[in-house]
Amino acid sequence: MDAAIEDGVDVLSLSITDGSSPFYDNTISLGAFRAIQSGIFVSCSAGNEGPSKSSVVNDAPWILTVGASTIDREIRATVLLGNNVELHGQSAYQPKDLNSRQLPIIDPAATGINASATFCGAGSLNNIDVKGKIVLCQIGGEVRTIEKGQEVKDHGGAAMILINDLAGGYTTLASAHVLPASHINYQHGLAVKGYLTSTQLPTASISFGGTLIGKSNAPQVAFFSSRGPSPQSPGILKPDIIGPGVNILAAWGASVDNATNSFNVVSGTSMSCPHLSGVAALIKSAHPDWSPAAIKSAILTTAYTINRDGSSISTEQNVSATVFDLGSGHVNPPTAMNPGLVYDLHPDDFVPYLCGLGYDDKAVRLIVQRKVNCSMVPSIPEAQLNYPTFSISLHFGDQKTYTRTVTNVGLPNSTYTYKALSLEGVDVKVMPKEIKFRELKEKASFSVKFTRFGNAMGSSSVSEGHLVWSSNEGEYNVVSAIVVVFV
Repeated sequence: MDAAIEDGVDVLSLSITDGSSPFYDNTISLGAFRAIQSGIFVSCSAGNEGPSKSSVVNDAPWILTVGASTIDREIRATVLLGNNVELHGQSAYQPKDLNSRQLPIIDPAATGINASATFCGAGSLNNIDVKGKIVLCQIGGEVRTIEKGQEVKDHGGAAMILINDLAGGYTTLASAHVLPASHINYQHGLAVKGYLTSTQLPTASISFGGTLIGKSNAPQVAFFSSRGPSPQSPGILKPDIIGPGVNILAAWGASVDNATNSFNVVSGTSMSCPHLSGVAALIKSAHPDWSPAAIKSAILTTAYTINRDGSSISTEQNVSATVFDLGSGHVNPPTAMNPGLVYDLHPDDFVPYLCGLGYDDKAVRLIVQRKVNCSMVPSIPEAQLNYPTFSISLHFGDQKTYTRTVTNVGLPNSTYTYKALSLEGVDVKVMPKEIKFRELKEKASFSVKFTRFGNAMGSSSVSEGHLVWSSNEGEYNVVSAIVVVFV
C-alpha cells in the first residue's frame, strides 16, 4: 500500500482482509488512512463470513466497505427428478453434447458409511458406490465446490447436485465444475432429499440452459456477504454498500482448478470490491478535485434498495434486507456521478473521532502519523463524524443530537427540503428543514435530534429508515440510511 501511495495511484482496490482488530492494530486500516491522506480512495471487501452478525471486516470509516449482491444473470443447470419435479440451479459447466438421461441418484451421507461424506471432501467417498450415479453434496465443510466435484469424479460419479445448507438459503453459484453439476438452493435441496426417501430407486437428470438474463429478484444480498454492525465502531454503519459479487466473469491466473482458462466465474466480496473501485475511478475522472470522502458520499447517498420487480432488496433467505446486510443499498453508478450534495471529510476530522473511541495518544498517532494529545482534542461520539449515514443506540427516554455538513456539488442557486421520515419508536427532528445554496462548493449544516419514545421496542431491537434531502428543482434526492439500536 505504501508503494502504491508513492506511485501516486488514484484508487486502491483491496480484495483482502486483515481480520477484525482495532484500527491502530490493523495493517489495512493503517495503510488506508495513509492513502486518504494522499487523496487516494480505498475500497475493500467486507468479507465472506456472512450471514453471521458483526462479521464485517475492513470497517474503518475512511474505507469503502463493500458487500456482495447477486446479478440478474443466471447460468442455468436444471435438475429433473424421477417424479418429474423440475428444480432450477446454476453451473458454469455447460456441456453442449450431454445426454441428459435419468441416472441413479445417491446421498452419500445417508449411507451411514462416512458422516463427512455430506460435504464430499477428499477421501470422504471411499467405500461408497457412486459410480455412474448423480451424487448429492452439501456446500461448506471447508471444502470448495470444485473440490467436491473432483471427489465425485475421482470415484466414478457421473454428476453432482450441490445443495445449500440453511444459511446458504437461495444464493446459488455458477462454478466452473469438473463434471456435470447443478447448484440448487436450500428449499430445492430439501425437495431432493424428500424424494430420495420416498422411493426405492430414485433417479434424476441434469440439463443445461445456458445464460439467462432478467432474474426478477436481483439484486439480492449474497449469503456469504459479511454483515454489520461494525465490531470495531458500531457507531458507523457498515457495510457501506453492496455491489455485484456473485457469478462474476473474471480474469483468472494459472490455477490447479482451471489451469488452461484465462477467465473464470467467481463469487465473493473480492468480486464486488473491484466493481466499486471502478465506480470510484469513474467519479474521480469526472470530479478530479473530490476527496475520497466526497466520492464515498456520492456512492452511498445515491444507492438504491429496490430490486428489479419493485420489491425491497432481500437477503439469501428471501426476506427484506436490513441496513446491516446492505448498508446504504446497491450501487447506482450513473446517479453517483452527480449526487447533488456530499458529506465531506478531511483526514484531520478523524482525530476527534479516534480519540472518542477511547484510543490512547500512541494508538491515534499510529493511525494519523503525527503527534496527538487526546486530552487536548474535543473528542466526538462515533455518530457525530460527518458520515453519509447514521448508526446510533438509544436507551428508553434517550435524546441524542448530531450535526452534519453537506457541500453543494449539484447546481448553484438551489434549495433542498428535508423529507419527513418515520422511525418506529423514535421521534426525529431535523433543523433547519430547508437549506439553500447560492454557489457550488458552498457548505450548509443541519442537526438531527433522535428521541426514543414508548417502550414497545424491546432491548436489542432495531429501527431503521432514511433521511432524505430533496432539491426543489426535482433533480436530486440525497439519501442517508439510518439505523437505531435500542439498548
